Amino acid sequence: MKILLLTVGKIRSAPVQELCADYLRRLQRFGPAEVQEVKASARPDARQAVAEESGRLNDALEPSDRVFILDETGTQTSSTELAELLARAEREAVKRAVFVLGGAYGMTPELKARGKKLGLSRLTLPHELCRCVILEQLYRARTILNNLPYHHV
Repeated sequence: MKILLLTVGKIRSAPVQELCADYLRRLQRFGPAEVQEVKASARPDARQAVAEESGRLNDALEPSDRVFILDETGTQTSSTELAELLARAEREAVKRAVFVLGGAYGMTPELKARGKKLGLSRLTLPHELCRCVILEQLYRARTILNNLPYHHV
């Protein structure tokens, strides 16, 4: 199963880019994984930007994808619960598990309805940091599933 982080915009901070790249490389040891960026909207109106970015994200999804929407209102899950979500998707022969991270103003309700909503934290986190957090947690989930000592209970 391929893991895809589908996200809006590019990372501007070099240290954050390096950290994300490191966790992506670690994650790729366990199978196909990638980050796909869609262009951020330049529209000044937040509602228009959300609509435009959500359209781009939606266009990148395939009907057979298992979609996880990263959203502040999503269900808070533990690392072991995230590992179980991945394990379940693999047991069900899902081709791609796609984790969708919207832009600064979020996503449309229609896009949010495409998948299971997951919350990374009840705290408000910078968009770029969210990318690092989910990549690290996906790597952690893979180590849990492979009984490696990275995760400490």
